[in-house]
Amino acid sequence: MLEQTPRTASALEFGMTAWSALNPFGEPTAFVLVHPTSAYDDGTFSDTIAALGLKRLDAGAEMLPIGTDVLYASLRALQVDLCTSAGVWLSHHVTDDWTANAVGRRYIVLAIGTAPLAADADADAVSAYLADRASVHTALVRIRVRLDQS
Repeated sequence: MLEQTPRTASALEFGMTAWSALNPFGEPTAFVLVHPTSAYDDGTFSDTIAALGLKRLDAGAEMLPIGTDVLYASLRALQVDLCTSAGVWLSHHVTDDWTANAVGRRYIVLAIGTAPLAADADADAVSAYLADRASVHTALVRIRVRLDQS
């Protein structure tokens, strides 16, 4: 099941999509895709991709984890927060199954696309989007416990 949320960063509108699927090893895995919704990346995503060290899907390199000092995933009820040292970067609603897969793997797969994808894209459209490997960048994001100081 795809869960999508439209967002805005500077003038660039973007969406988030979360789903579970089998990884290449046949293990159920949690995925999050961040993508522009109406225009190509204005540099916002390119800067983020470089800062996080994501690799293009067509580069043929092994998908590497991002250090938790740079970015980590925090699970709270039916929500995943992607956190930096400055706090929550992005949040997205997820399902129980998604959370179970994230906990089971101890990581999620983060994908950031630079080409537009409609905010209401269905599973087939997301699949076709991911097939354009030159515009999708990925990395593993570890699950980490976050202590809220209230």
